[in-house]
Amino acid sequence: MSFSGHAVAVDMTTGRTEVEPRRRAICIVDDDPWVLDSLTMLLETHGFEVLTFGSGAELLADQRRRDAGCVIVDHHMPGMSGLEVVEALRRAGVLVPTILVTGRLDPGIAQRAAQLGVAAVLEKPFSTTRLVELISAGQDGR
Repeated sequence: MSFSGHAVAVDMTTGRTEVEPRRRAICIVDDDPWVLDSLTMLLETHGFEVLTFGSGAELLADQRRRDAGCVIVDHHMPGMSGLEVVEALRRAGVLVPTILVTGRLDPGIAQRAAQLGVAAVLEKPFSTTRLVELISAGQDGR
């Protein structure tokens, strides 16, 4: 049930109604369909709504990005790199928490990510537990 942008939960043992902030969708941007499917399954299992995009251009063309709770973006993609996607989001005024994923982390990527305000850079293979922790912290405003 929804109440003014919040989820309403009823504790069946006590009958108490609690209003909780609604989690916003997580946007995943990766050119690998297997990665999109795997991360979608993982995050949906943890109760997140997920929107997937096969490229940075797809994400940037979709207005739902403005209301996202988090963007997870692969760095090494054809067309726009993950950092270019983050730069475009920032230029558009979209300040959503962002996690950059890369198979090859070098100091230049980490430095530019920090300059752009990327919340975290995860090197593949990364801990899915850590990913869920980062997203949850961002959703909770921590």
